[in-house]
Amino acid sequence: MKKLAILIPVLLLFSSFSQPLKPGCNSTPDGPAINWAPDLKLTWTDFQARKNPSIDFAVAASTCGFGYDGIINGNEITVNVYVRFYCNESWYHKDYRIGEVLKHEQLHFDICELYGRILYKNILFLRKSGSLNERTLKKLLYKLRDEYDAMQDRYDAETNHSTNRKKQREWNERIKLTLDNHSAYANYKEL
Repeated sequence: MKKLAILIPVLLLFSSFSQPLKPGCNSTPDGPAINWAPDLKLTWTDFQARKNPSIDFAVAASTCGFGYDGIINGNEITVNVYVRFYCNESWYHKDYRIGEVLKHEQLHFDICELYGRILYKNILFLRKSGSLNERTLKKLLYKLRDEYDAMQDRYDAETNHSTNRKKQREWNERIKLTLDNHSAYANYKEL
């Protein structure tokens, strides 16, 4: 039996300072994190890292990622897909705790959930086609990571990190609609 663990964290302005586990964040093998849930909304207390002093232009940064744990037993693979917000790697500037910024960071997490669903959808396809194996899983994950990184960068550029309110509203609607269109793949915990 062989264990697999692949995580694609996206560091949206990383900080390496950490603090003790606080309410809202759960212990995971990758550190304190919050698993995405439909009714969950991030709060400022979820951002537990200290601001990275070398980044002067940012007022908040989220680190979130999607990935899978897997077990290979002979020809059978069991996969657990997850989407997480990493508390000790996410921070905010205390003078800029405004709702628009928090909603912007929430959408980063929601985009991560979208890619968790896309990962799950593709794993189901690989399984059904008989081509699910360690190599195809890794190839899929790296392909999706590249797409995900590009989408996160485009999101920040188009919304100007939440300051372009018209574009922010457009992105909010686009991601909500896309998540709704992928709702059949929201139950990805273990397959």
